[in-house]
Amino acid sequence: MPDDQEDADALFGNAAATPPKPPLPAKAGAENRKESRVRANWQARVLLPSDRIVELNVFDLSESGIGLISEVGIPAHSVLPLALAVPGLNDPTRITPVSGTIKTTHMTVRGHYIHCGGLWVQIPGESRELINQWVRRLRK
Repeated sequence: MPDDQEDADALFGNAAATPPKPPLPAKAGAENRKESRVRANWQARVLLPSDRIVELNVFDLSESGIGLISEVGIPAHSVLPLALAVPGLNDPTRITPVSGTIKTTHMTVRGHYIHCGGLWVQIPGESRELINQWVRRLRK
């Protein structure tokens, strides 16, 4: 098993192998990001201040932030650690674990789902570049 897959398993357990829930078709939250957003459907986890891990799905991305969907509320205006399962650019079955920190900007209830927006606070340069490559690819 490649090291990056082991890292993904450590961050996401078996969640990296299970298909994510489909996102809602509605537009996610308030438009705070200056860059255009692209749709994505990746798995993510956030660590709440109570040490509870919440499973989420990435709904959309931009170079400065991320839109997330969950069935559990995420506190707005909080700085939280986030882990993403990012598909490989050339092989979508190969998952790259990405960890960083976001500041949540809003939380909006839409039916049974909660949309949460976040701005990147800290993300390693290599991970930021991978996200930005996906944003550029999905923008086309």
